[in-house]
Amino acid sequence: MSLLWLVRLCSGVAWAGNYTFTSVIDNSGSFSDFGAAAINNSGVVAFRGDMNSGVEGIYRTEGTATTTILDTSTGEFSFYAGSTSLASLPAIDDDGTVAFFIYDNYNPSIRTGSGGSTAVIAESGDTNNPFYVAWDNPSIRGGVVSFSGQLNGSGSYPFGPQGVFTEASSGSAYTTIAQDGGKFLSGSPFGVTSINAGGQVAYCGNLADGTQGIFVGADGATNLAQTGSGSQFSSLDSSPKISDSGAVVFWATLTNFSEGDFVSSNGVVTQITNAGGGEVEDSFPCINAAGTVACFGSLSSGERAILAGTSPVVDKVIAEGDSLFGSTVIGLNGPGNNGLNNSGQIVFIYSLANGVEGIAIATPAVLPQLQIHEADPLHVSIAWTTNAFGFALEAASSLTASAWNPVTNAPVLNGEQFAVALEIGSAPQFFRLRKQ
Repeated sequence: MSLLWLVRLCSGVAWAGNYTFTSVIDNSGSFSDFGAAAINNSGVVAFRGDMNSGVEGIYRTEGTATTTILDTSTGEFSFYAGSTSLASLPAIDDDGTVAFFIYDNYNPSIRTGSGGSTAVIAESGDTNNPFYVAWDNPSIRGGVVSFSGQLNGSGSYPFGPQGVFTEASSGSAYTTIAQDGGKFLSGSPFGVTSINAGGQVAYCGNLADGTQGIFVGADGATNLAQTGSGSQFSSLDSSPKISDSGAVVFWATLTNFSEGDFVSSNGVVTQITNAGGGEVEDSFPCINAAGTVACFGSLSSGERAILAGTSPVVDKVIAEGDSLFGSTVIGLNGPGNNGLNNSGQIVFIYSLANGVEGIAIATPAVLPQLQIHEADPLHVSIAWTTNAFGFALEAASSLTASAWNPVTNAPVLNGEQFAVALEIGSAPQFFRLRKQ
């Protein structure tokens, strides 16, 4: 791992992806299996888990203590009472509130909780709730939940409009973002939604003309992608993810029958590519405020892998066959569209050759903060902060040099920085910090 710096002629950074891995929970304790996981901006993880006792539930962990949000121990709740396609994919807000899908005595239910009692956001069969049914997994951000569902009808007709809605995470009056009829096809459900810190909601909907679209805002105010005549897309997946900066990542099928992940940012749609030449194949990609995309895919050699990078290029974070926690990775579960936070941390589920299974966080390495100070045209000082201790400064005459030589000037402590004084000749010189 190295950081390159060109002095005098120009300056720039080349940084290969590098992560440290922390296991937050595994099957060595009370849990036997793990489902989908989500991470908030504080690094707190929400997940669905199966316990050795047979109890299943939604939980939250900071890596030490585990909090039960809701489980099946009372017999009232379950994960498979209805459609098994609706496996619960929890989402977690920055205050630790978890939003999730579960069945309450066979009734589809969207709830929130942080331990203790839960709040009902939308639930079928609840006479105090205006919803006939909750269709899919929710998203949560800034105390607001977004979700798709169907309202109760009026009179003897039980079915009301289907739509995209938001509601405070404490459970209160809902707001309609979009609903069927008019612009959107009557009788057609909406898919998984996502919401960002600014309250923007992204969703996929079927239009009255028979095409599909990815939309942001009330009544599909912004159309990011659409199928139909002249479009590159033949179908759009129903799980777009919107970042705090407003960029949206989604899975789609092209008219040539190929599939992939795409990012819509500032009106431009770009396909995500794998720097290593493998495949990007995730129907639940995620994106953060900095434009980092995390997703699931495969390497050119065929191994399944977690991929991440600045849009539109991703690269390996970890893959099957890699070493992890003293063993070898034999299975990975992708991060899902709630699996990346604004610090670039990625949560994922792993299986090791030694029988250990668990949930881990991949944390990107801290970039050394280099500064260049020119005393005169031929003398500069390169400094980097003490949090980059353990990096050696090396020099070469070109970026393609076969050998990098250590800089003879020994780093000295300068306040809170290490600094090296360098004499610059007429030829270009390149410097890098290499992790020792």
